[in-house]
Amino acid sequence: MDENLTIDETRALMEERAAVYEFLSIAFGEEVPLAFLQALREGGPALDGALGAFVTSLADADDEALEAVRTDLAAEYARVFLGMSRSPVAPYESVYTSETGLLMQEARDAVVRLYRREGFAVEADGNIPEDHIAFEFGFMAGLARKAAAALRAGDGEEAARLTAVQEAFVADHLAPWVPALADDVAARAKTDFYRGLAGLARDFTAAEAELFAAA
Repeated sequence: MDENLTIDETRALMEERAAVYEFLSIAFGEEVPLAFLQALREGGPALDGALGAFVTSLADADDEALEAVRTDLAAEYARVFLGMSRSPVAPYESVYTSETGLLMQEARDAVVRLYRREGFAVEADGNIPEDHIAFEFGFMAGLARKAAAALRAGDGEEAARLTAVQEAFVADHLAPWVPALADDVAARAKTDFYRGLAGLARDFTAAEAELFAAA
């Protein structure tokens, strides 16, 4: 993290990063809910490319039109991620980083230990491995929020510790596989939303790696 930033600037940066991670976590974690689309219509984060075009297209949509969009995106999510196609994407770190290409490998065990250490609870029904990309993005969002809160409370030592955890997580658990995942999603997606989501995941992960490398 840039040491030339003031405490207020660093806190704002943490909160901005948390918002992007939360967006990615929701979008990758489930079929997009109507409330998510309504929030984008009313003024979501500034987005470029295909995702920005998608958000712009929602500006004049009423709730009935948004429900039709939601239905289309639900079908796309099922096709890309839930096995409703010949070659679905498995958004799990273990699949991309283990020698076997299987679920529940070393990466899953490693993130579980980190989650427990940092008090991060995975909200799932128990059938989804913890190295799902939505959980990993959610973990980073939580760390950034906690770091911002520590800065707000004047606890620079805890903020520095949480920043170091984020840096290590990007290097060890995001940068090694998110680009490949994004490429696979982009190759299979047919909607601007999921093509754009893939691009955002790839670009933001690269930006995060550069941010910490420059610190």
